[in-house]
Amino acid sequence: MQNPAKEIVDVVRGLVEKPTFERQAAVLRKYFTEDVEFTHYYINTTGGVKDLIAIYNIAECLVSYQSVEFQKITYDKQANALTLRLSVFVRPLHFLPLSALKFLVLLELEDHKIEGGRTVKKIKVQRDYFERAPLLTLIPIIGPLYESDMIRNVLGSLLAATFDVLKQGFDVLKQTFDVLKQESLKKVS
Repeated sequence: MQNPAKEIVDVVRGLVEKPTFERQAAVLRKYFTEDVEFTHYYINTTGGVKDLIAIYNIAECLVSYQSVEFQKITYDKQANALTLRLSVFVRPLHFLPLSALKFLVLLELEDHKIEGGRTVKKIKVQRDYFERAPLLTLIPIIGPLYESDMIRNVLGSLLAATFDVLKQGFDVLKQTFDVLKQESLKKVS
């Protein structure tokens, strides 16, 4: 990649927008280093591009990539790294309802000399961080409830309020206990 912030969109689309096995393999060979490392929610590999091709091909069989939507792309030239906030739309097992997998991808880049003496950037490390547990998001009825920010916000607020009330209750009990302790010490003296 000459311009990682712009070119990464096409790289990702080549991998997860209705891909073929051949297209995935071609993208991985062109834009990833031979010794690429991959860290994911379910699996990790340090076996290089050959293993990563197999992983993407297996994933395509299982989840049937449909499309991708980018929320934010950030390129840090000094760190030679890209971060992507995106949603990948999948149709698990090719017949389940369309689902969005939301996650953050960190790509560590490495400079490579190519024919003609130019330097391009290739992906050395890919780390995927999911916003939600992917399998839970794919379960009919449970998935949409689990994905709901409104429900998660209500649960978070209820949990925080419950612990705040409990803490206040424990503070009252501690103060009462301290007063009783001081009174009993006065009686003994």
